Amino acid sequence: MKRSVLIAAVSLGLSQSAVADNAGVYFGAGLANGTLSACVKTSGSCGNDFSETSQDGAHLRLIGGYDFNKYVGIEAGLSQLGSYKVKNNLGQTTGTVKASAVTLAAKGGYTFPHGWSVFGKLGLASVNTKYTADPGWFLNGNADQSSGGVVVGAGGQYNFNETVGLRLFTEIVTFSDDLYTGAIGGTTLMAVFKF
Repeated sequence: MKRSVLIAAVSLGLSQSAVADNAGVYFGAGLANGTLSACVKTSGSCGNDFSETSQDGAHLRLIGGYDFNKYVGIEAGLSQLGSYKVKNNLGQTTGTVKASAVTLAAKGGYTFPHGWSVFGKLGLASVNTKYTADPGWFLNGNADQSSGGVVVGAGGQYNFNETVGLRLFTEIVTFSDDLYTGAIGGTTLMAVFKF
């Protein structure tokens, strides 16, 4: 009986240390591209869907998070989502919007042997949109707006060692302000450092 209890205790201790090896704080920085898909709000409904690629090319993304184990974690992000041409309900380009977001998401995934992992995340976003009208046009709302949204993403990561990894992922952030309802998505390449 004592031998069974000892074997069970040792097994539990080994399994807990294996889980603890995957736990920890991490930070990351990388560059992303972006595409805005939106529709103009007109009288409470959406009209004139349009899609634009970011004028900035690459923009900065920062993350920080905590992995509880190799399956579950939490992640916060700060993202410059890019600058985009915006259109009115007739499809005419009327100005530019620059967007950024702060996100907080639950992260689920799996860590494979030999440094590979995959993950998905789902959470909330606070999106800031700053509008600038082109000459001859005016804004139908505030130039600087904040709105709530959702963040969803998926990707993979390769860890070179216990502290340095390289992550490639796609993320979409939704928003709905006074002028537009839309989503900004992009692919990010990022260095990740675990402590």
